[in-house]
This record gives sequence, structure tokens and C-alpha cells, in this order.
Amino acid sequence: MDDAAVERAAARLVAARRSRERIDRLPADERPAAIDDAFRIQHAVLRRLGEQAAGWKVGAPVHNRPGWGIVVASRLLPDGASVPADAMPMLGIEAEIAFRFVVAAAPRAAPYSRSEVSGRVVACAAIEIVDSRFRDYEGTPVVERIADFMSNGALIVGAARDDWRAADFATIPVAMAFDGVVVASATGGHVAGDPLLPAVDLVNDLRCADGVPAGSVVTTGTFVPMRRAAPGQRVRVTFGGFGAVEVRLAA
Repeated sequence: MDDAAVERAAARLVAARRSRERIDRLPADERPAAIDDAFRIQHAVLRRLGEQAAGWKVGAPVHNRPGWGIVVASRLLPDGASVPADAMPMLGIEAEIAFRFVVAAAPRAAPYSRSEVSGRVVACAAIEIVDSRFRDYEGTPVVERIADFMSNGALIVGAARDDWRAADFATIPVAMAFDGVVVASATGGHVAGDPLLPAVDLVNDLRCADGVPAGSVVTTGTFVPMRRAAPGQRVRVTFGGFGAVEVRLAA
């Protein structure tokens, strides 16, 4: 994919963000064929928005690499935040554990181990609001969704805990509630079992480039299936014995 096609795709996604109008698939000559092309489009979108990367969301591997999406600084929010629902109208809600890097994972040739990444982070309960520039979210190929910051709308993070290593995330009770009514629950439920593993994959994907700076937040996938909320609702996610996080979707 040449640079001109990357820039055209980025301009189209930025225009959709600003107009809040959904688009169909990217035109054939702007579609990323490989995951590296999708990452290039993400960085072009970031630059055109004038935003800074505050972190990443990590998903399932694509083309033998971890799929990731940039979380922009203006959409990384604290517990109890109120967000305008019309700015992210898909309102897909996911219950996640996120990790904040207290110590950077600097670029290097050798892979990072789980224990090395574990020693650099604190953990917190998080809500990801999933949103998309594409009209048909489910029908859009994942590599195109990756180009769109991997469909991140916002990330709301709870209080950081440095004692998180004592938590058993494989068996932790998880509940998601809309206006106080539980809409999804699970015992454990993270696809990797250990939510730190996707963060390790991300670190090792980025270690040959810029690495992961201190202060970055990495969120690593939902513990329950995504649910769609409605404008005006209050969303609360609770990880039993660990922490909770809340966001209001302002109508």
C-alpha cells in the first residue's frame, strides 16, 4: 500500500470522525491488505487529528501479529466520567482489565518475558466503549477495523492497584450493569485466561520500534461479550474483590 493510499484512507476516517457520519467499507484502493498497512493508517489518522497516543487496546492476532489500536489521549478518561453518547453512538461496552506502565518497556532486540512486563505495570478495572466509523461493524473485515483505531471509542479506567498480582483473573467474578441492572456477568471469562498476556504480546510487537513509554495504558480484551448501551445510561463494571469503574453516557 503506497503512502498516497494510506493518506486517502486516513483522511476518509478523520472526516467520518468529525462529521459523525458512518461510512461503508474503504474504497478498494484504500483498503489495507496487510496489518502493517492498517497500523500505518492509524498513525496517519492520529497525526491528522492532532492527537497524542495515550495507550493501546490489544485484540486477537491478525496475520500472525497482535491486533492493536491506538487509544488517543482525549478519549482516555477517569472513573466516573461523563461522555457524550452522540460522539460514539455505537456504544458497545466491554469489561476489561487495563495495565498502566509505571516503567517504560524500552525498544530492544530481545523479547520481554511476562515477568518483566509484570514488574513494569499497575492494573485497574476498565470500561472500553467500542465505536466504529463503519456502518456495518460486524461485516467489515477486521484489518479495516484495525485501521480505525481497532474500533476504540473511549477507555475509562478505575483506580490503579499495585497489588494486582494477587488477583486470580481466571476465576474473578465480573458484572456489567446498565442503570443498576446487571446485563452480563461471568466468572473469569477472558479469552487468554491471563489478561496480561496480550500486553506482553503488544510490548514484543512494539519493542523493535518505539517501545511502550511510561504512563501508557494498555487494555487487553473483554471478560464478557460486548453489550450495547443507550444514551443516558449509567454503566458500571465490577470485578469482585478487585475494583469497579463507572461511566455515564450523556444523552
